[in-house]
Amino acid sequence: MKKIILYCSAFYCSLLTVYAQQPKLVVGIVVDQMRYDYLYSFSDKYGKGGFKRLLKEGFLCRNTQYNYVPTFTGPGHASIYTGTSPAIHGIAANEWYDKKTRKEIYCTQDKNVKPVGSTSDAGMMSPANLDATTVGDEIKIASNNKAKVVGVSLKDRSSILPAGHAADGAYWFDGSTGNFITSSFYRSELPKWLNDFNDKKLAKQYLDKGWETMLTIDKYTESLPDENVFEKAPNKKDKPVFPYDFKKQLAENKFDIIRSTPFGNSLTKDLAIATIEGEGLGNDAVCDMLCVSFSSTDYVGHSFGPKSVETEDTYLRLDKDLEELFTYLDTKIGKGNYTLFLTADHGATDVPAYLQSLKINAGYVNGRSLEKKLKQELNKEYGDSTLIMKCANQQVYLNDSVIIAKKLDKFAVEKFCVRVLLTFDEVSDAICGEQLILQTQNDMLFRSLIQRGFHNKRSGDVLVSYKPGFIDYDKTGTTHGTSFSYDTHVPLLFYGNGIKKGNTLRPIYITDIASTICQLLNIPYTNGNIGNPIYEVLK
Repeated sequence: MKKIILYCSAFYCSLLTVYAQQPKLVVGIVVDQMRYDYLYSFSDKYGKGGFKRLLKEGFLCRNTQYNYVPTFTGPGHASIYTGTSPAIHGIAANEWYDKKTRKEIYCTQDKNVKPVGSTSDAGMMSPANLDATTVGDEIKIASNNKAKVVGVSLKDRSSILPAGHAADGAYWFDGSTGNFITSSFYRSELPKWLNDFNDKKLAKQYLDKGWETMLTIDKYTESLPDENVFEKAPNKKDKPVFPYDFKKQLAENKFDIIRSTPFGNSLTKDLAIATIEGEGLGNDAVCDMLCVSFSSTDYVGHSFGPKSVETEDTYLRLDKDLEELFTYLDTKIGKGNYTLFLTADHGATDVPAYLQSLKINAGYVNGRSLEKKLKQELNKEYGDSTLIMKCANQQVYLNDSVIIAKKLDKFAVEKFCVRVLLTFDEVSDAICGEQLILQTQNDMLFRSLIQRGFHNKRSGDVLVSYKPGFIDYDKTGTTHGTSFSYDTHVPLLFYGNGIKKGNTLRPIYITDIASTICQLLNIPYTNGNIGNPIYEVLK
């Protein structure tokens, strides 16, 4: 009997220990367009309290990959927090073509809601197009709505999609006013703490100072010379060379320029801290969640590319912003009382023109030329170039009504498009949507990745992959969206309550993050989950 009592007591104590280990706050951090190598490329100049703190005291998943394409911001943020891919959560791209309305649908647009804190269309956003629950949704359900969940970012999609449907708030930047706003999906008016935050006019304060390098220019040895032919200024008018002055934009109240500077990240960090204060996150025994996405890294990357002084300077400044945020969390929530993870929504390729200068096979695709040629060949074969409705996101949308009217075999039309597309030197592969619906692709190459990213109602009918290093973009700056490692390999770090110290080279997929956090919190997985908990991470 004594043994039974002792066993029961021990079991009960173990349950109490598990409960006591629950963090008060989970912080999810997404760094937009952060390639894995940025953890180390600039590490000699990082301080001890930002990225290096996570590397030293947290857990690093060194081989974290996106297991689908397209690798864009909307799908990336949705997949991180839902634990599933676009095929299930429905965010098939940042925007996709809708055959019924013959219009492009933006991933978070919602004409049924009203802007709050603004009069612009920038506020007509919600998670209505997201078809799966997020970790935040599951936290709300498990706590009987006692937990608080909030998302913040410069980009609407980067705050809305992580926070989910049941969130207490999602806030994003309105460049026409320099304020953070929301929509009536969440609330009828901005909370007082956010109005107070907006009244500080921090965006103007940051821009007033201009942008000079944090270090002397000769210290940026990991980058190309500041003046080179592979970059463009965000407004495409100024010379992409330090220092940058924003007086003209401020005079015209064009606050959006802050997105393309490291100060957009600093502003986001300020908002994250204000959110914790204003919402009282982590103040009680019920675990809350804050989703933070740093978007300026993406805007800077698109304009200047991975090898630019601007990108390097942005990451050095982000490192300091992270250190400030972590120090605040230690003080406010208590070290050991919060858990955080840091990852990215996608990577980016090196500027193809720069790769060409090194005699590496890379280049540019003219999407309009591909579409024109495809229409010409369809007209020759079927006598109708209107068989194509739209080409977007490396996808071809066919006109179903024309196919039906002409009594054509749609699969045959898709296969014809594939044959034409494969005649282009820049194209490495193409596949019919019908094949993705009827046949399972089991490898980690383009066809299986595209299948996980293929949504039956929102994706195109023919899907294309360009050669590695080839992009449909300007000849300055860079972009992303492919199935190749420069877009799919991203950092993933865990830190804090319930997290081991260490690292793993085992393949981890971006869809594994959500189930790992759910296991940490002992709550149900998200309803569309396809990921597996990363067992090495959890104590």
